[in-house]
Amino acid sequence: MSAAHRSLAPAPPPRQAGPIVHACAPVPRWLTHYWQKLGLPAQELSRLAITQERKEYMTWTGKRLNFMVLGCYCYLHTPYHAGASKSAQGQKAGRANSRNTGSSQPLPGLGDALQLYLPSHRHLIFIEPDMQSQSIEVTVAHELIHLADRVNGTPRRHRHHGYDSIAVDEAAITGYHVEDLRRLLREESARREDLRRERRPIRYLYECTHCGKEYPRTRRYSQSVSCSHCDKTYNPQYQLTLRHPLVP
Repeated sequence: MSAAHRSLAPAPPPRQAGPIVHACAPVPRWLTHYWQKLGLPAQELSRLAITQERKEYMTWTGKRLNFMVLGCYCYLHTPYHAGASKSAQGQKAGRANSRNTGSSQPLPGLGDALQLYLPSHRHLIFIEPDMQSQSIEVTVAHELIHLADRVNGTPRRHRHHGYDSIAVDEAAITGYHVEDLRRLLREESARREDLRRERRPIRYLYECTHCGKEYPRTRRYSQSVSCSHCDKTYNPQYQLTLRHPLVP
């Protein structure tokens, strides 16, 4: 595994009495609104940290963040240190194990201030800043639904963003029609895709001569590749050919 793809030890920010919010003005407002609507426990706020900086979120979680991601929730188990296994360091929403392990219970007789220095699980959230105001609201609600699932011990995987039970809950909690939420998701995803193409334009077009399926690429393949539509495993019979570069 290359250094660019290697997971690092998570380094969440130190806990404080309330949530850590490194975000623009609408985010803390929607955080308070949907935290209350979801009936989340107040004691979990000191374990919450939200950022709109991708690099900061990756430092907190020790994981890479895909350029296309609009929002992300990560649950860190206790403890999270360099020697912890990857499964214990943290799990992204939608890929979490169904067990809710690692929660630390307050010790009797200890003050609230001392509790902040005890090892504890963490809730870490990223919200993409370059979105429409309504999309920011909906994304905050969406990630808090993942947080609520974790607190309730019932984390869910995404079966299809915008078309699963989480999308239904998102519509119910925000009051927006599910079709409107899907439209927002399509619009924001298209904007991110346009930005990605500006940074890394499609330069090569490969084609399967058997079925005609095309594979646009920003870089050349470093080795022979066959058509996954014709055969899920490598098959030289369906090897892709470079039809032509799209740019000089």
